[in-house]
Amino acid sequence: MIKFKNVSKFYGPIKALDNINFEIEAGEMVFIVGPSGAGKSTLMKLLYREERNTHGQILINNIDVSSLSEDKIPYLRRRMGIIFQDFKLLPNKSIFDNIAYGLRGLGVSEFEIQKRVAGALNLVGLLERAEAFPDELSGGEQQRVGIARAIVQGPPLVIADEPTGNLDPKTSIEIFNLLKSVSLRGTTVIVSTHNHKIVKEFKERVLVLEDGKLVNDTLLSAVSNPYA
Repeated sequence: MIKFKNVSKFYGPIKALDNINFEIEAGEMVFIVGPSGAGKSTLMKLLYREERNTHGQILINNIDVSSLSEDKIPYLRRRMGIIFQDFKLLPNKSIFDNIAYGLRGLGVSEFEIQKRVAGALNLVGLLERAEAFPDELSGGEQQRVGIARAIVQGPPLVIADEPTGNLDPKTSIEIFNLLKSVSLRGTTVIVSTHNHKIVKEFKERVLVLEDGKLVNDTLLSAVSNPYA
């Protein structure tokens, strides 16, 4: 589903990513880990074309996203659900309307919106908070809304960039468990995080970045510590 072929990204003289190569199959859950500045967020932004790579190819379903024209990028993102560290909820809209926002932009019927949003809220355990506003929710609840918004269109790919960066360890585990449940439904899920300790509990594939290089690519259940 996803292929990085000799991908590098420069910001002026600074090399944020250096000759990255990997493939991710449909339905996989993959963690991208590494310290601050390792290149995790840059890699994620390349996937949804917030940034364009300097060298190499990034293929999603055999489409080279790095060569897409600007007018094609919205179509690329409609096939993705994107979850951010800072939630990016609309403060003046209810939880229901935050999740329904993208569907309404696509012209989906209100009947279908009601059904899809209710299903997404039920999955993340917030159906009873549909009429609440973001500032009435905890950080963990706001990120659950972010997950519901990401999956409501049924995308084949969900990208979560440091989704627990602002959350405590207990809530972080809850969010990762939710993302795991999304993966078990057949969705490809890619999660960047600096939280090695929690990642080790999930026994999934881990790509380790250091100084912009991919230094390890392993299934966590096969080794005791891929970060050593």
